[in-house]
Amino acid sequence: MLKEAVQRIVEKTLENAGYVICNYTGCFDIAAKKERLLLLKILQNIDSFSEEQSNNLKIIANNLEATAILIGENTTREKLKDGIVYERFEIPCISPKTLDSLITHEIFPKIYRDKGGLYVEIDSAVLRETREKKKLTQRELAEMVGINKKAIYEHEKKELRMILDIAQKLEGILNKKMIKPVDVLAVSRREIETHPKDILEKEVGSRLSKIGFKINYVKQAPFDVFAKEKTMIVSDVESNKRKMKKRAIDLQKFIHTIERPAVMITEESKEENIEGIPVIKRKDLKELSSKEVVKIARKAKK
Repeated sequence: MLKEAVQRIVEKTLENAGYVICNYTGCFDIAAKKERLLLLKILQNIDSFSEEQSNNLKIIANNLEATAILIGENTTREKLKDGIVYERFEIPCISPKTLDSLITHEIFPKIYRDKGGLYVEIDSAVLRETREKKKLTQRELAEMVGINKKAIYEHEKKELRMILDIAQKLEGILNKKMIKPVDVLAVSRREIETHPKDILEKEVGSRLSKIGFKINYVKQAPFDVFAKEKTMIVSDVESNKRKMKKRAIDLQKFIHTIERPAVMITEESKEENIEGIPVIKRKDLKELSSKEVVKIARKAKK
């Protein structure tokens, strides 16, 4: 199935589940909002997903408290199986049907696919408590399962992945369910170091930082800079006038979905807004406080 066909299936699934969506071609293809915000990258072959795309997707997800997911049809070697989570650069990858089960029926997958085979996560507390109730030592349980004592010790100490066959054998011996669902919808929290792409972006970021914003730069997105204070603003830094309208259209669609304020910071513009996005000239930014910037950004038409 081609990427376009996969994307249509995903969009239909999201719309049926009541999500508001917008499309973009970059580090993500769909932004979808309901109770949570999803940022989805659609690929036919998930092995074509690059580390740069992953990093940009993580930056956006982290700043927007969003869930980043890669949706695909296959890897270079195999078709993605339903109900199984693959990973690329720490981004969970699932099939369209797994996404449907997840957001339509709240059925979370339980299995990871890695180079070494199929894995699951074991609930450490349940493993330890059940073993102790059965009056088994770690060594005795390990011998019954066919693994070493250290493996039982480590899995009781912290959450680790375990080979599926061994986990199922453990559950059978202890007569207790302890395989945990994979929280594919977990919000990204990983901080990634970012850098401006040019002098204009650097100067704007520096000024925003001086008046109290925390700055993150991003590429392959409908904007260039995240600026966070008590609230979030999305700032699009643009010096090329011919690109302003296109960028403003993309940004307007995006903020309509994510429901966040935004401004476009430019070198020169006679307009107060472009496609509903408020405009601030770079030279005027020096005279504004963070509260004034946020106030202008909130005028963005969502």
